[in-house]
Amino acid sequence: MIQVSVIIINYNTFRLTSEAITSIQQHTKGVSYEIIVVDNASTECDPGLFEERFPSIMLVRNPDNSGFAKGNNLGISHATGETILLFNSDAACLNDALLLTYQELMADTKLGLTTARLEYPDGRVQHSCGRFPSISLQLVELLRLQKFMSAEQRGTILQGAFFTYDKPLYPDWVWGTYYHLKREVVEKMPGGQLADDFFMYAEDLQWSYTVRKLGYTIKYVPDARVMHHFSQSTKKEKKLNQGNMILQNEDIFLQREYGWVTTKAYYLAKMANFVLMRGNAEQRQHMLRQYGKLLRGKSL
Repeated sequence: MIQVSVIIINYNTFRLTSEAITSIQQHTKGVSYEIIVVDNASTECDPGLFEERFPSIMLVRNPDNSGFAKGNNLGISHATGETILLFNSDAACLNDALLLTYQELMADTKLGLTTARLEYPDGRVQHSCGRFPSISLQLVELLRLQKFMSAEQRGTILQGAFFTYDKPLYPDWVWGTYYHLKREVVEKMPGGQLADDFFMYAEDLQWSYTVRKLGYTIKYVPDARVMHHFSQSTKKEKKLNQGNMILQNEDIFLQREYGWVTTKAYYLAKMANFVLMRGNAEQRQHMLRQYGKLLRGKSL
């Protein structure tokens, strides 16, 4: 059996997706793999160019742009590997990351998901590991209790930007950029597939929550290194739209998994933190407005 099935969703990113495929082929030596490219009805060029450039891959043509989660489920339906790796089209392997995360998965029966160290093109680390939304953690930050913790304690307890990303970690959830799952985990999910009710954004939070509910752990593997473009030059309007979609999807997730009362309390704690936050006043006011709308049950 193939050890790793790599699923890459392409939507008008031919150059980046080609670079992602090339990086996997160049750096992966110690593990057997297949690459499945799911094209979500791209109009940029003929997706058949992928097969011409990379004859060994499998190209799956999705007649519609059905989003990130549904595209991955389509890819998984064609996968034959004992593990499934969701790999962003704007990412690239910097070493034999597939082998390193695969070995970690296979070494621990309780481990269901691994991820790699994600880096910007200039080498800066991306804060890809996080804790599930929590009132208690919001209160920790609100009361500035993290100032009484050691750097190591802050990283382990709060994660996110507080963690150094130079050692292994067992986070609550990780980004979907490099998302390496055991096949058995996917098969145990509702419907035997990844939840796909979100078109894009916050699905990785939802998937990770399900992984943990199934009794599996999640591990960050720092030795596995992956470059992630993660454009910082996105126009302001597009960034705001992305942010709104993330918040709206998180709201659906929170109400479904936590209930409305806990969700409302979480928003109040979040808003209190923004009130005391230093830095960009315009951003602070924007986030207060957005959470205020969610608190009142309004759409963004």
